[in-house]
Amino acid sequence: MWNSVRSVKLSLACTRLVILMAAISAVLVATPFGRAIILLAIDGSNRYNISVGYLIVGLYYACCIPAIAALLLLDRLLSNIMKGKVFTDENVKALRIISWCCFAEALILAAAAFYFAPILFAVAVVTAFFGLILRVVKNVIDAAVALKAESDFTI
Repeated sequence: MWNSVRSVKLSLACTRLVILMAAISAVLVATPFGRAIILLAIDGSNRYNISVGYLIVGLYYACCIPAIAALLLLDRLLSNIMKGKVFTDENVKALRIISWCCFAEALILAAAAFYFAPILFAVAVVTAFFGLILRVVKNVIDAAVALKAESDFTI
């Protein structure tokens, strides 16, 4: 039967898989083969514009920094939930930083939309929306932590 423990375990496994895939892709993009694949995907021909290639790789790595930070914090958050530590200040802090990572990602993508495809602006808006949702969840968890602390001191 499916339950909340299995759900958290699945989420944790998926998060760790995505962290692994992000690390592998970050290494692969650094190779000449990876840059060539990116250029072919963007240009669609055999013409190589090396400055655009370096810009795309730089953009990719700029996006990787907040994404990997958010994934690592999500891993810590899920690990805390597995240990039964749900309403803690550490989890509130993790949610706060993850939301700021979403906003940082949105800014990077919005800036890239001016040079590359305008569809990146739509992705930036969605990413900012995720950040906003996480801020609301963070505020709810923060209020729950305060209620828990108050009830712990009540006799």
